[in-house]
Amino acid sequence: MPKILLSLLTFLTFAAACPAAAQLELPGRTPIFTEPNHRSKLVGVTGQPLRVEEIGTRTTLVSIHPLARYHRFTEVRLPDGKTGFVDPKITLTERGTLHSGNAVEWWRYCLLPLFMAALGATAFSLWKKRDVEDRLRWLKLALIPVFLRQLLLLLLVNQAQNLITSPADEGGYYSNLTSFLAWDFSVPWHFTVGTSIFYLPFELFSGTRELIDIFIPVSWVEGFIISPCSLFLGFLIARKLTGSVKIAFGAMLTWAVLPFIYHHLPEFEPRYFSSFFAEPSWAFTYRHYINLIACGFSAMSDTPSTMLMLLVMVLLLYRRATWHNVALASFLYAFGCMFRINNIIFAPALAVMLWCYRPEYLDTPRRLLRNGLVGLAAFLIGFMPQFLVNWHFFDSPLRFSYTNYAHGAHTYIHWMFVELTSAFYGTTNQVIWIPALLSLFFMRDRKLRITLTWWAVPIILFFFGYSHGTDDPIRFILTSYPAFFIAIAACGIWKNVERRDLPFLLLIALGWYLTIPNPTTANYSFYLEQPLHLIMRNCDFVWFDIGGFLCIVTGVAVLTWRNRQTGVFLALVNLLYLLGNAYILALMLVAALLRAIFDTAVMLTPGLRRQAPLPPGNDGTPPAPPSRPLHAER
Repeated sequence: MPKILLSLLTFLTFAAACPAAAQLELPGRTPIFTEPNHRSKLVGVTGQPLRVEEIGTRTTLVSIHPLARYHRFTEVRLPDGKTGFVDPKITLTERGTLHSGNAVEWWRYCLLPLFMAALGATAFSLWKKRDVEDRLRWLKLALIPVFLRQLLLLLLVNQAQNLITSPADEGGYYSNLTSFLAWDFSVPWHFTVGTSIFYLPFELFSGTRELIDIFIPVSWVEGFIISPCSLFLGFLIARKLTGSVKIAFGAMLTWAVLPFIYHHLPEFEPRYFSSFFAEPSWAFTYRHYINLIACGFSAMSDTPSTMLMLLVMVLLLYRRATWHNVALASFLYAFGCMFRINNIIFAPALAVMLWCYRPEYLDTPRRLLRNGLVGLAAFLIGFMPQFLVNWHFFDSPLRFSYTNYAHGAHTYIHWMFVELTSAFYGTTNQVIWIPALLSLFFMRDRKLRITLTWWAVPIILFFFGYSHGTDDPIRFILTSYPAFFIAIAACGIWKNVERRDLPFLLLIALGWYLTIPNPTTANYSFYLEQPLHLIMRNCDFVWFDIGGFLCIVTGVAVLTWRNRQTGVFLALVNLLYLLGNAYILALMLVAALLRAIFDTAVMLTPGLRRQAPLPPGNDGTPPAPPSRPLHAER
């Protein structure tokens, strides 16, 4: 089956690359424009089907932030020798208005059965070999979330047709690239260079010097290749950290599906934020924009940046502890920092991960010194393009290319931004943060708890103080999501859940769908003057809220009666969900980080630690033998 799918994909690729016919047949009532723009003047309207000579194509973008529609115009030569632009999907109605037909390219329909077949074949193979030894079981479990994400995203973008995210920072990255290709360095570059380097092969292939011509293919590559790769890499990391393919599968499956059904509604004027469960949207809505961003379907830097950070972790966790692999991981880490300079915050998480899970990198002073020097040298080499750019434009390799920051005219990090951004992020992500943070407090495996906390929490706290943090509550902290999903799956609570408990878990899930959490007001004084607002709802229950509340209470009560630990965990999760206060979650983030700092100090301080490095099971939890056959995890 994989060979058949690969052959089909190869055929479709070559078919898509074939040149188009030189003649184009226009249906009746097709408007012909003077420019590749629906608002330009009309050359005329075809009265009946007309065959014309095709000269070339132009893609235009109609943008209303944060979304945009793209249109592909074809320049044609008319029988009288004049030229004009037509959009084959557009016709003129009897009332004189433009009507748009189906704008989905044919090859997008071909991908649909391909993804369905891949998902179905993988699931069927898992089911068929469920009772026999299967050495590839882990790989099939890793591919299920990947194929499912690709299928769901394809259904979404096909329904939305020619709807994509509107360019934002992409213009700055592209400006860096065109300046380099023209060898013109007269204007300072306003963004780091990682994304510009990533754009380079797309630009060399298109050669048009127009952002829109690479914007669409980059979005498809990020959404359907790079983002699914992050799911696969996240599975490998979870499998290594927990020793369980079931935990890894559950974590990545949740990450693959949740972006399609969980949404939020920001109201910045009254500083009022809420989130809710709903079906995905393929209309020109903010919900559709969030769907695309959360799935990586954009040309922004966050998706490749996240994939690179996960790739660095996989290299360090799986490859032999040699200086060659240290150099490779450090070089890729430097490249990831050129995508987003804030990735430097992951350095403590990588160090803790090595100390806890790969102590052979650090087991002797000589090896520690050698790997440290090699890693530093490889990082400096990998980051050299950014150092050179900084030096050329701003006279210092350590002064970075953000427009106002480089001239000291704007504050990018400050406490004054925390009030608004923490409320926005906490409300938007509460369905993930609540169980994840509680999982970190319930988790008995200290080394896993420390690693996941250092991985997820510092980057979130950093963006609380970022001046542009409210631009998007997902893409800036995208790297934290796999850590939180792993925490939820690995907290140890779910091992007490039996098959008979599943209906009551589904009942709680139904309650979450019906009940909208309490919104957060991004105003400290609102809660300081009336502290009860922190622990009570400031909106009324309506009938479906009451129904959802009863579902939650019933499910939690039954599960508490059957298992106290599971019941207490779920009761706290649902209580915080109903309260819906982002500032409580912000305090929990700080508490989790403080606990991780203390645990790290205990682990590293000779007078406090029991053993060094911290082995599995030193806190009473049974170790997960790395030599255990993967097919035994079922």
